[in-house]
Amino acid sequence: MNDKLIETFLEEALELLDGLEEHLLVLEKNPIDSDAMNAAFRALHSIKGSASMFGFEKAGTFAHEVEAALDHFRTNMKPAIPELTELVLQSRDYLRWLIDNPEGSNDELEAVLKRDLAALISKSPEPEAAAAVQKSAISKPASSLSSPDRTWSIIFTPSRDIYRRGVRPESLVKELQALGKSSVRAYCAAVPPLSQLNSEDCWLSWKILLTTKVDEAAIRDIFIFEEGISEIKIEEISHDEFMDGDEVKRLGEILSYKQFPADSIQQALKKQRPIGEILISEMNTAPELVEDALLEQQHARTLTQNSKEDTERKTIRIRSEKLDILLNLVGELVTVQAQLSQAVKDSGDRHVQGITDYVKRLASELRATSMELRLVPVDSLFAKFKRLVRDLSKQLDKELELKVEGGETEIDKSVIDTLTDPLMHLVRNAADHGLEDSAERERKGKPRVGTIVLSAVHAGAFVRISVRDDGRGLNRTRILERAVERGIVAADAKLSSDEIDQLIFQPGFSTASVISNVSGRGVGLDVVKTAIKQLGGNLSVGMREGEGTEFTLDIPLTLAIIDGFLVRSGRRMYVIPLSSVDSCFDRPRPPRTERLLTHGAEFIPYASSRTLFGEDEAAPEREELVIVNIFDAKLALGFDQVMGGYQTVIKPIGEVARFVPGVSGAAILADGNIALILDIAALARQIKSGERTAKS
Repeated sequence: MNDKLIETFLEEALELLDGLEEHLLVLEKNPIDSDAMNAAFRALHSIKGSASMFGFEKAGTFAHEVEAALDHFRTNMKPAIPELTELVLQSRDYLRWLIDNPEGSNDELEAVLKRDLAALISKSPEPEAAAAVQKSAISKPASSLSSPDRTWSIIFTPSRDIYRRGVRPESLVKELQALGKSSVRAYCAAVPPLSQLNSEDCWLSWKILLTTKVDEAAIRDIFIFEEGISEIKIEEISHDEFMDGDEVKRLGEILSYKQFPADSIQQALKKQRPIGEILISEMNTAPELVEDALLEQQHARTLTQNSKEDTERKTIRIRSEKLDILLNLVGELVTVQAQLSQAVKDSGDRHVQGITDYVKRLASELRATSMELRLVPVDSLFAKFKRLVRDLSKQLDKELELKVEGGETEIDKSVIDTLTDPLMHLVRNAADHGLEDSAERERKGKPRVGTIVLSAVHAGAFVRISVRDDGRGLNRTRILERAVERGIVAADAKLSSDEIDQLIFQPGFSTASVISNVSGRGVGLDVVKTAIKQLGGNLSVGMREGEGTEFTLDIPLTLAIIDGFLVRSGRRMYVIPLSSVDSCFDRPRPPRTERLLTHGAEFIPYASSRTLFGEDEAAPEREELVIVNIFDAKLALGFDQVMGGYQTVIKPIGEVARFVPGVSGAAILADGNIALILDIAALARQIKSGERTAKS
C-alpha cells in the first residue's frame, strides 16, 4: 500500500484518538452530554473504518468492540457512567498502542478490556435510571445546559401607521436575522394599485423562518413596542417539516407534511413542469401555500449549505518538514532581497529602485504568510494535559483540576513540539509536590480541589507560558538543607530567596523523601531548564508561602525570521527584536560607572554595549540609546549608532559562541557581514547578576 496514504491515516488516527480523549473527559464531567457522546462515537467509528481499510486489522476489530459499548449507551440514551469513561479511556490508550505497533498484540490486556466492556453493557443503568439523571439535569439552571437549535415561524404584519409612528419594520426584521440563520419572504398581495397608494402607509407583511438557540421570549423582546399594535404570530416548527435527517425534503414532501392532498401532489408530479407551478395554475392551489413551502425548502438548503461550509472547509494537510523547507527558502529570499536593495541603492538607478521596492514588498508578504502557516494555538498543547491531570488525580488520590488561560495564543509549531516534555514535568511536580491532599487543604481553609493553571500570553517577541498551582509553595528551608547535604552550597552560605529557588534546577536535585512513579528522581526540573535554554528562552520560579508556586517560561515566538532593529557598536553589528523596542534617542556619552538612567519620570537600568561585548575601536562622543521592554520591565542599552529597522533571518551560531550570554543567533546582512541577534531577556539577567556581584 502507498506509504503516503498510510502516513495520512496515522496522522488522522492520532487526531481522532486525541479528539476521543477530549470528548470522554467532557462526558466524565457531564454524563448526559449527548453532543460529547455522539462525537466520541463518531471518532471511534471513523477509526474503526479507516484502520481496517489501511491494514490495521487488530485496531479496527478492537475499535468495533469499544464502539459497540458506546453505541449501547448512546442509542438507549443512558448516561455515561464513570466506569464507561474510564474503560473507554483505557481502550483508547490500547488503540493508540495497536496503531503504533501494528504487528504487536497484548492478548491478556485486550481480553480484560473486552470482558469489562461486555460486562458494562449488561449492568448499565436501565432507561428509567437514565431518565432520572436527565430529569435532574433539567432542573439545573438553563445556563448550565447547551440549548439546541430551534426553528421558529414568525409572521409580522405591521400596523398601517407604523411609519407615521417613527418605526421602521425592516429594521425589526434585520434584528431577527441577527439571532441566527434565517429566510425571509415579504407578502405584497395587500399593496393597493398605485392610484390608491398612500406612501405613508405600510402594506407589506413578512414571514421569517429563524433557526436559533434563543427562546420565544427573546424573539418577542424585539417586538416589545409593537405588541398589541401590530400583528405578530410566533410558533415553533419541527425540523421534520422540511428536513429528512440531514437532507432537504422535496417540495411535494413538505406539502404532504402539511396534509396537502396526496392525490393532487401525485398528479402534479406526473407532468414535466415544476410542481409548484402546476399546483397553482391547474389545481387552484393558493399561491401563499406553495410559497410558504418553497420558503421552508429554501431555509433548509441554507442550513445544510452553511453546515457543509463549516465542516467541509477547504484544507490541505502539509507535513511540518515541508513548511520548514519553505521557511528556509523564504529566509534565503529575504537575505538576497536585502543584498539586492543595497546594490541598487549604491547604483542610484531609480527605475530599478522601484522594482526592488516591489520585490521587497512581495518578499515581506510571502514571509508573513509562511510564518502564519507555522503558527498554531497553544491550546493544542494545553489540551494534552487534561488527561494527565485526570490520571494524576486518581494515581495520587488527590482532587485536582486543570484550568487553561490564553489557549488562543499562537506560537511556532516547532516550539510547541519542544515544550511538551518540559510542561509535563512541571504539571507532574505541581500535582505531586505542590498541591496538598484534600484533607490537608481543608485543614488549611482551602478548597478541597487543588487547581493547576496553564496560561499563555504574548509579550513582544516572546510568549510567556506559566504553570501555577494553589498549593503549599516551595519549602526553602528544606531546599537549602538538601543543597548543603549534597555539597551544592557551603553550610555557611548566605543565599537570597531567589538563589534558593534556583537550586531546584540543579541536576539530580530533589527534596522528595520517597521516590514514586510520578516524581522524586530529581531529573524533571533539570530537563525543563535545559530544554528551555535550547529554545533561547528562560525559566524562572516564584512562590508565596502557603499560597502556591508559579513556573514561568519565556519562549521566543518563532525560531525563523523576525523584524529586527539594527544597531552598531564600533565595527560590530547587532540586531534587537523590533517587538522589544520601546524608544530610542541620543545623548552625550556617560561615564562608565553609570548603571541607572533617568528618562522622564522613570528610572531605568542602563548598560553600554561596549561594557557588555567589549570594544574594537574608539568610542564617539555621543551615544545612541535604545530602551527595550522585557515583559513588565524596561532596560536601556547604549550603542554607537542606531541603523533602523531590518528584517532578519535567524541563523544558528556555532558551538563556540552558543553559550555567550545575551546572544540568541546571528543574521547575514546585505553587505555579507554578520550581525549578532541579541537576547534581551538574557542581557537583563546578566546585568542584574552583575549588579548583585558588585554589591556583594
